[in-house]
Amino acid sequence: MNNELIINNIKTTMEMENQFLTDKDVSLLNDFANNKITMEDAISTFKSDAISSFNKLTF
Repeated sequence: MNNELIINNIKTTMEMENQFLTDKDVSLLNDFANNKITMEDAISTFKSDAISSFNKLTF
């Protein structure tokens, strides 16, 4: 299975849950799939982005 197909499957599954990947997310997944970054690097980046987005919310 190639990386593009895997990422498209992830995107489709997430969209069914009303969640959407950004271009940055797709780039990060491609980097991981191509062994340019480690799993730890990918998780760290996702966490950092999620925390940053959460901090921008107002309650």
